[in-house]
Amino acid sequence: MNEKYVSPKGIDLFCDSIVNTKFEDLSEDNIRIFKDRLLDMVGCIFGGAIVEENDFLEERYKDWGGKEEAAVFASDGLKLPLPNAAMLNAIKARSNDYGNMLFKVLGDAMPSHMGETVIPMGLTLADHFGVSGKELITNDVAGENIAGRLLYSLPVRWPVDMLLVSSAAAAVAGRYYKLDAAQMKAALSFAATNCTDPANSYFDYSQEVYLHNGVSARAGIMCAEYAKGGWKGLEDPYYGNGGLIAQRVKEGNYPENYEKIFEDLGKVYYTECAFKISPGGIPMTAAAFAGRKVHQMLLDKYGKVETENIKAVHFYGAKNIYHGYYSNPFVLRNHLNALFAYRFAVTCSALYGKVSVATVQTSAIREDKELVRLAEEATMDVYDPEGGIPTVKVVLEMKDGSTIEAEENFMIMERYPEREELIEKFMDQFNAYGKLPKANADKIIEMAFKIDDVKDMREFTQLLYSK
Repeated sequence: MNEKYVSPKGIDLFCDSIVNTKFEDLSEDNIRIFKDRLLDMVGCIFGGAIVEENDFLEERYKDWGGKEEAAVFASDGLKLPLPNAAMLNAIKARSNDYGNMLFKVLGDAMPSHMGETVIPMGLTLADHFGVSGKELITNDVAGENIAGRLLYSLPVRWPVDMLLVSSAAAAVAGRYYKLDAAQMKAALSFAATNCTDPANSYFDYSQEVYLHNGVSARAGIMCAEYAKGGWKGLEDPYYGNGGLIAQRVKEGNYPENYEKIFEDLGKVYYTECAFKISPGGIPMTAAAFAGRKVHQMLLDKYGKVETENIKAVHFYGAKNIYHGYYSNPFVLRNHLNALFAYRFAVTCSALYGKVSVATVQTSAIREDKELVRLAEEATMDVYDPEGGIPTVKVVLEMKDGSTIEAEENFMIMERYPEREELIEKFMDQFNAYGKLPKANADKIIEMAFKIDDVKDMREFTQLLYSK
């Protein structure tokens, strides 16, 4: 091993990179992708604000009170202590599991959920500190880059990636607090040793799915506070003895990819870069697209979609796609079950042409008797597509004896959307929230794509809540 990477020298290099990164170091792609992700995550904050199961949160935190120092977005102007506001903003951003995700580091695509924490947390900090748009971008990219490199080194990346969300949050928050490299390592130490993961919440349909992101945002800010206050961290919280990643290495402290994570450090920056086209886990993208296709086929054949003419929905997944909890039946008739069920996604999209944040809410689901009937009775099986291509297929069995079917490539989930699609997705969620004038939406869209020109981020964040 190269001596300069031996623990704790490697993590020291990471901390130097976090605190010394400048806007000028970022690539055009870093900046463009962040702008797209910014609009996307702001939309998800609005969409998350309509989740009925979360309605008690703002009132509870309002009752607890505290210093009014940071804005809760998609609210009536509620202000709370900084860590609490960041927590609620991150919970909203993740609540419909609709945010951008997935790192691509050194050619490897790796599922991750960093942005749903660090972007809303960054906006909360930017609102509090009044930084520029360039600072917002640089702080995020510098922090996510290190989290992505840490993730790349893991022998098993998913779902261990969740344990690194608080580290990404601490790195980003530490930039707002102007930590030096030694303080940054302390902040990362507290983040690594106090991290959380959502455990079995996907299978059990627990709100821990998104509470995790809120707790990680709050932790990121608190870790920066502890470090700024003078607390000492570990020599190497990741690859040292007992380190977060070292614990997951069978022999020794260093995973096989360890030295590779330092390639082009300070020259190449990695962030999440994949987007969802419907609420729910990103593997459901293909199911939603296949549903869109049969929806259009129904329109072409019958002129309209009449649910009473559909006898049954049958969904098939190739052996080489991810099945897991997405393959479970849709039986609970609630928000979280809808977010993680192939059968709901394909049925909803077949009926309505898409899955929206409005259609996945518990009350909307339970009011839609035909959607519930078809989704609950839908079947799922494994099939062998020609050529072994990872695909999914939907077959609608019609009451007139005919069938309508369509296939979709499973890897469409890695497709990068056009900006027009991102704007449409944003507006769908902004309108579902419905508590701010359209002028706010127009200005948010305009500013998001020019955020590097903004001198004080409060010009942008003030558009995200009622005054």
